[in-house]
Amino acid sequence: MALSSTKIIKVIVVTDDLDRTVSAYRTLLGMDREPEPADLPHNQVRAPYTRYLGRDITDTPMRAASVCSENFWFEIIQPLGHDDPWAAWLKAHGTSICSICLMTDGPIEADEAVLEGAGFQSIFKQEKGYEAYEYFDTSAALGTLLEIKERY
Repeated sequence: MALSSTKIIKVIVVTDDLDRTVSAYRTLLGMDREPEPADLPHNQVRAPYTRYLGRDITDTPMRAASVCSENFWFEIIQPLGHDDPWAAWLKAHGTSICSICLMTDGPIEADEAVLEGAGFQSIFKQEKGYEAYEYFDTSAALGTLLEIKERY
């Protein structure tokens, strides 16, 4: 069974120097426009939570910026904490692409079942009430983590 969508919406890069990395992406790629605001209002439909490695966490401190292209964006994250997937990736790999994010066509739980059925562990899931996203440890097979995102 395959994932519901292969629509890449963003590539997540982690760095220890947000300003330097954002500047390099904007300069080299000529991507200097700001992200488009969401055109639809969000209605909260689920209770928010954040889990990392199977346990509830309350904070993922970071600095972040987006560098946009015509069909996806780079989300560049400088982790400021130590208990989240971005800090763990930076510690293990340095400044690099951490994950690729796909927008799901259906409920996130369907793609979660596909990934877990293929042997990929869910390491991070955040429910914001109006959208959810989940990171899977696909690094051995794909070279990055894979993020699945659902908007309600």
